[in-house]
Amino acid sequence: MQQAAFPIDMAHRRVLVIDRNVTVALMVCSLLRRWGFEAERDKGEGEVYPEPDWDLVLADPSSNPERLGALRRRGVAWVALISAGDSRETADAAAWIYKPIEATELQEAIRRALTAETAGTSVGVDTSAIVELWGSLDHPGFRQVANAFLGEIEKRVQSIVESLASDNRKQLHLEAHSVGSAAANVGGMAISRAARALESVALEGEPSMLRGLVDAMETACRRDLPAIRRLAVPPTT
Repeated sequence: MQQAAFPIDMAHRRVLVIDRNVTVALMVCSLLRRWGFEAERDKGEGEVYPEPDWDLVLADPSSNPERLGALRRRGVAWVALISAGDSRETADAAAWIYKPIEATELQEAIRRALTAETAGTSVGVDTSAIVELWGSLDHPGFRQVANAFLGEIEKRVQSIVESLASDNRKQLHLEAHSVGSAAANVGGMAISRAARALESVALEGEPSMLRGLVDAMETACRRDLPAIRRLAVPPTT
């Protein structure tokens, strides 16, 4: 018998899957049910729902955006199911997964989203990822790296904006890669995901699409840098 993919406190949660591709939605629901979740597929735009208390939403942000938007405003954690180059606003997602979906990647994204929810952490700054990498939030190495990141992030974001304006694709790709790697080292997972999405299409993406991805990264920075800054300051004695 296949072992459960999640601890008992994570399984048996209610999960809504929003994807207009019926094959994808049914496949994701099947995996979720196999792992012990109660999963339902969104029926599409135009439906009227008595909205239950969902624990998590897995959604293609271009599918039924009105329903997804309503759930986001209620604070329901969500995982974005996206295609490379998707420019829709996803900075507040707990994780991103690129299609075609791999089961192991989906497991990890769900685990991260539910861990952040149960730990009471913000969606953008994942303290559990910091502890996993550094051993504790008080590790001096984390604070050193976090302060170095904070010292250069504004310049890198400005360089990304300027590279986009001048259509310097190589520099845009390089800076996005640097931000994505550095942010992940200090728990800035939303910043990292936004930067990596930009990196993935920086060389060939349409300007309007790149602009949307840069906006998403800037939004994540404005929201999450203050939290990283607070974590990087040693406690007073």
